[in-house]
Amino acid sequence: MNRIVIMLITITGCVRTVQAQYDVQFSQYFNAMGYYNPAVVGLSGNLDVTALYRLQWLGFGLSAPKTLFATANMPFKYLNKEHGVGFVMVKDDISSIRSNMFTGLQYAFPKKIGKGILRIGLQGGLINMTVRGDKIRLPVDSLGNPGPPDEAIPVSTTDVKVFDLSAGIYFSTDKLYIGAASTHLLKPQIDEENLKTFIEREYNFMAGYNIKTNNPLHELQPSVFVKTNLTMYQVDVTARAIFAKKFSGGFSWRINDAVVLLLGATIGKIQAGYAYDFPTTAIRKGSMGSHELFLKYRMQLNKPKTILGKYKSVRFL
Repeated sequence: MNRIVIMLITITGCVRTVQAQYDVQFSQYFNAMGYYNPAVVGLSGNLDVTALYRLQWLGFGLSAPKTLFATANMPFKYLNKEHGVGFVMVKDDISSIRSNMFTGLQYAFPKKIGKGILRIGLQGGLINMTVRGDKIRLPVDSLGNPGPPDEAIPVSTTDVKVFDLSAGIYFSTDKLYIGAASTHLLKPQIDEENLKTFIEREYNFMAGYNIKTNNPLHELQPSVFVKTNLTMYQVDVTARAIFAKKFSGGFSWRINDAVVLLLGATIGKIQAGYAYDFPTTAIRKGSMGSHELFLKYRMQLNKPKTILGKYKSVRFL
């Protein structure tokens, strides 16, 4: 059993590193842009409160990664100019041994360019990294004796906080959007007695388009999302259809990782979504897939309409 626990920890740590180094991979990335790019805060012109929960690799038990992402953002006007502000929180339980938590503030400044809006965003906050060394169980030999201690493995709970900074740009019209961001700009260093590591700088790129159909109530929304640390990369290619401006469905292909089923609905001020990842790698031998739930509440703000407020990203249609 000890060997199984160590194997699961190793697999979890290694695969998450290959996938995204530090940043979480959300299948509904188009509904969680605020996690990847701070430039989108205030984009819809309303007060948006969003929560997304991901349960990864069902079947791994306590070692299965679990992630909660929550954010609230809204526009505001200052000195006759539009701005966007937001709060973001991410709790990423990578395994029963290790977890990361981030809380931060976001700001975006929009500027009209041609038929669209260019937004520039900044995010700052604290990363809280926890390693529960007292829960690690090392394998034993045939006589039941534990092996020699490893200085790289902590023996007690270690809790470290570091400052983190991210920035992004985002351009949108009524038909398309394109954005780019860099996270962990300062490459935070952690140098504690029981934990020595650093967080790599990462980059992400996103683009999407609205394709009108003969029925004005139905639309096609293809999109692509890329994450990389310039050594490894992750690519999602997505095709979604919107029906009656209330229901959505589609598929994503995460290259060398998974095929994703996407479902969604909007009822009044509530928008909900679900994603199921079917792994296409060897991980499927030990997992039945991953589940992801999304929920957003939108409150319309009573504010004067401006030119900037006339444009919306296709993500919010």
